Amino acid sequence: MIFFVMFGGLFFGGVLILLIARFSPNAASVRLAEQDRIDRAEGAELYPRIPYEKFRHLVLDLLESLGFHVAMEHASRDEIDIICKSTEPLRQARFIVHAIHAAPGDVIDQSRILRLQDAVMSENASRGLLITPYPIDRRGLTTLEADLELIDGAKLRGLIEQYLPKKLDEIEGYRGF
Repeated sequence: MIFFVMFGGLFFGGVLILLIARFSPNAASVRLAEQDRIDRAEGAELYPRIPYEKFRHLVLDLLESLGFHVAMEHASRDEIDIICKSTEPLRQARFIVHAIHAAPGDVIDQSRILRLQDAVMSENASRGLLITPYPIDRRGLTTLEADLELIDGAKLRGLIEQYLPKKLDEIEGYRGF
């Protein structure tokens, strides 16, 4: 009888947790929707998200102009995973690139940074690059085990100004740049 009560409570708690996880809204999306509603009410100008294909081509063109050769590309709905090699003669190395197109609340959280770190370490790459037009939340990440370069919207715009100045007109008016 004691086992029935104990396991029944665990089972009921597990089912309750699964139901809450399944049907509760994403907190970041709710905050973003509320902020959008407030901005619209105040008459603020809202910028749309850059289209996925345009972002993909922008990242690939930027990598090529920085002297990388794309060895492998895997694209999903919200991000692009790229393995590339440096074409510079004295600095030939493998790089792992995560280009994130969409994130909940338009903020890149620490889990994406840690996932990039794990990919760099497992692939035995020289460096990892995280490229996104949105802000990157670095709170709580004091030391990382892998060599990572985090490129947010402002830094991405600077790289585009320096290496792809003809593409500046294409990114004007999009969120994060």
